[in-house]
Amino acid sequence: MKSALRKTIQWILLLCLLLGILIQTLGFWNYNPTSVSTKTRIGMVISLIQLIVVVWYGMSYGNKEYSFKEAVKNWLEGVVTLIIFYLVFVISLPQFFSAWNLWGIFFPVLTSTSALFSGIIISLFFQPFIFRLQEKLNTKQNVLLLTAITVLIFALSAGNSLLTSYSIFGLYLAVPFAWGMLISKIKASKKVVLGLVVATIILLPAVYYLTIKLMPIQTPQGFIFSQMNMSWNTSLLMAPSSPLMILFVVAGALLFRSSMLGVSHSLFSILIPAIIFGTTSYGMSLWKEKLQLLLAPVSKKVTVLLILSLLVASFIINFVFVKFFLSNKRVQKFLNKFDENNLDGLIKLLEAGVDFLKRHSKSIILFAFLMFLSVIGFYTVQSASDFWAALVFIFTSKFGTLVLSSIFLFTIYEIFYVITTRFWVSASIPTVLALGIAIADGIKMDLREEPVYPNEISEIVNWKTLIPMIGVQTLIYILVGIALLIAIIVYLELKHPHNLRRKKKSCLVLIGSLLILITPVWFNDENSAIYYISKGFDNNPDFRNPPDSTANNGAVLTFLDFIKVPIMEKVDGYSEHAIKQITKKYEKEAIAINKTRKNKLSDQTIVFNLSESFVDPKEFPGVKISDNVRDPMKYIRSLMSQTTSGKMLSAGYGGGTGNMEYESLTGFNMGNFSSALTPYTQVTSRYNFYPTIGMNFPYSSAIHPFNGTYYGRIDNYRRFKFNKFAYLGSKYKIYDKKSLGTSPYLSDETAYQNGLRQIKSRKNGQFINLISMQNHMPYGDYYSPNEYKDNVSGSSLADDNVKTSFAAYTKGVEYTDKAVKKFIKEIDEINKPITLVFYGDHYPSIIDQSLLSKYPIKMHSTTYFIYSNKYAREHGAKNKIVPDKYVATSSFIPMALEQTNSKVTAYQALLTRIYKDLPAMTINYSSSDGFELVDQNGKKVSEKKLTKKQKELLKDYQLIQYDMSAGKGYTLDVKGFYK
Repeated sequence: MKSALRKTIQWILLLCLLLGILIQTLGFWNYNPTSVSTKTRIGMVISLIQLIVVVWYGMSYGNKEYSFKEAVKNWLEGVVTLIIFYLVFVISLPQFFSAWNLWGIFFPVLTSTSALFSGIIISLFFQPFIFRLQEKLNTKQNVLLLTAITVLIFALSAGNSLLTSYSIFGLYLAVPFAWGMLISKIKASKKVVLGLVVATIILLPAVYYLTIKLMPIQTPQGFIFSQMNMSWNTSLLMAPSSPLMILFVVAGALLFRSSMLGVSHSLFSILIPAIIFGTTSYGMSLWKEKLQLLLAPVSKKVTVLLILSLLVASFIINFVFVKFFLSNKRVQKFLNKFDENNLDGLIKLLEAGVDFLKRHSKSIILFAFLMFLSVIGFYTVQSASDFWAALVFIFTSKFGTLVLSSIFLFTIYEIFYVITTRFWVSASIPTVLALGIAIADGIKMDLREEPVYPNEISEIVNWKTLIPMIGVQTLIYILVGIALLIAIIVYLELKHPHNLRRKKKSCLVLIGSLLILITPVWFNDENSAIYYISKGFDNNPDFRNPPDSTANNGAVLTFLDFIKVPIMEKVDGYSEHAIKQITKKYEKEAIAINKTRKNKLSDQTIVFNLSESFVDPKEFPGVKISDNVRDPMKYIRSLMSQTTSGKMLSAGYGGGTGNMEYESLTGFNMGNFSSALTPYTQVTSRYNFYPTIGMNFPYSSAIHPFNGTYYGRIDNYRRFKFNKFAYLGSKYKIYDKKSLGTSPYLSDETAYQNGLRQIKSRKNGQFINLISMQNHMPYGDYYSPNEYKDNVSGSSLADDNVKTSFAAYTKGVEYTDKAVKKFIKEIDEINKPITLVFYGDHYPSIIDQSLLSKYPIKMHSTTYFIYSNKYAREHGAKNKIVPDKYVATSSFIPMALEQTNSKVTAYQALLTRIYKDLPAMTINYSSSDGFELVDQNGKKVSEKKLTKKQKELLKDYQLIQYDMSAGKGYTLDVKGFYK
């Protein structure tokens, strides 16, 4: 009868504990009190529950020495529960996936997945040592020792020191566990038990009254449940390390000792799943972020049902674990390895661990080496002076990205090892790739303030033109490095070959590695599980600010992030019906505009001249050009005062020529895209035909006195339906080839002579896309004599190399100025309407790029003008149109049409309204999000300040751009919209 009663009491107490553990996550988070007293009472309940669990655990393990197997058994149950719970958690809240939490599943003690769970595992591990110590001491000595330790640890820092917090918080819970073991062995007299109970009943309310009512100190609400950052008064009542709390639980345990003893370990292990459910961060997040969102406002009935559901789940998991998992032969074999309970056994376990590490030492060392290479990738952006700060940042804040980068490098090694079975050869492949990407990023960062993108790999075919940009000396270092690496690999393969001997697993390793290697394709697909896994490793690419992305994620991971970038966020309301409504709307707008226009665009000769890196040298911040030398832009400056001219807002700095060319030819704006993509490779390739201004002419051509393969121009011009593309090496000859000084590039005069030849080759209208190269980087000391060498100065030219480069660039601008003057004079003599749209694509990368943050608009503003020849002006073309001070590159189409007085299509009517009715649009220069609007005074305009009509116009524009970038291309089926 007594036995049945005792079991009933045990079950009641056990169920109360289970509910108490589970309610920590559910009930308390559903109730958010504001008063300190209420919060303290809640904290007291939480601490008491934890202490009761640990003390009772200790009582059940106080009768004899147990092996380390008990700790491992409980750990295994926790791991199984964590796997189940984390799967539910991730499926329910994929956005909260964390690699650290994943690590915490298998190493919950190290990561403090649950402090209570960690305390139980640590306590069970130390159980044989605690038992032997307690056996050596008498009761008084044990009590004095435990009391001293309890008071000492709390006194150090109210139970919240680094020793007892974070990953090893559970270490302290070994103290109440030891109290439980001691209680199971001793039989205290009724007087002692009564005295302890009375003392507790008196002390607890007294301390509560004194600390809360008389000396209230507000505890930050956000830390009430973390048991950290508490003031002494609340810690005494709430911390599990509090002597007062331990006294309360010890007194209770002594009072109910006979009823609490004799619980089987298998029955007691039911607590493990409940502890995982109730005390992990997963449970709190699941409740706060998912269940409250779905069920809010949460009724008491729902809360009770949820708690009961988790209670049932705890029983089910425990039953399955004990009945099936523990009975498995492999599990038993694994557990038997830990059937030791002394230091010798511990040493054996450590030796076994060392043997394991030795067997896999090559792979472990290789992975560590690949992590080292990944670290190098972070330093392509970090300055040398910030070396240690950057290293701390990488290993604390960005460790997840470091591991993820190393995983991908390791999979490359695995693939090549399966293929070649040569360790050193296979290890060299990811080494070369990691170093290659890091070095390439470093070079490109210096030149253009951006990393290398995957779509640029094809540019390797242009190696001859890349060498001047890289530098011969750098190239020699790279080649010498490669030669040394080959020599080292050959030596290692001959003298120290290494065979992993795993033929049976090779196929699985290969398949697994290949599957991992293709995952970056889904890194940016928000509908995929890979996206959330990537985010769980702290991979948060900034597609509008690639340098920052490289600084945060490293060179390797940034490269992978850009394999498939998001093109453009889907615009609300996008559909075939919406697009057709917009096309009809601007068909009417075109009719209205065309009533005031008299010329046909197809009768005009329009030349879009992208002048490489052309910017007024006098506009550079921190630079002064002496009045003793010729104004390098003397003619163009004079011309700009008479015609449409001003500042063009570039979407690049030091590079990105293809993006500005895309904007000018299509009328679409880079600011609408979601990332720093290259439309010529990532957008236009999605379509067989892509509309540009060229399609409105009977003949369209492109002339580029350089290599034609950059930005996929050959394929893109074919996609644009251009009739001709003349470049070096094409079937269309580049005539009058001439270089200036020792410059590796053909002169602008060469470009204009070929443009003039094309203009004269056809009687009727045509479109010409003329791209010059004279002022492309690098800016060596090409020109002699160069009068600007000794006549440029300023704070931005403090370095002699920078000064030499700027002087060379300025001289190049002067040569362009003279070439433009000659070209304008020649087209003025031709009796047909010719209009030249001249623009610099971006600032050259010469002065310190840190000035970009100080002068974001200035250092993205290049020179442009639109000039119509004498014949065109005599036949309806205008000298000047407005607005023209600050314009978007994407506005050149409607501007050219207005200046030539040409009729527009429906799409061109939309572009006209954008140009006329909205501030100039470009990418966001100061943030990674969205676009930027700039007024005619060069000041930013908030999108919020746009009128309702302007916002509607902007959305129409974005819908059309989305349709022709990430959408279905519905507009291509609308007759007359583009042409």
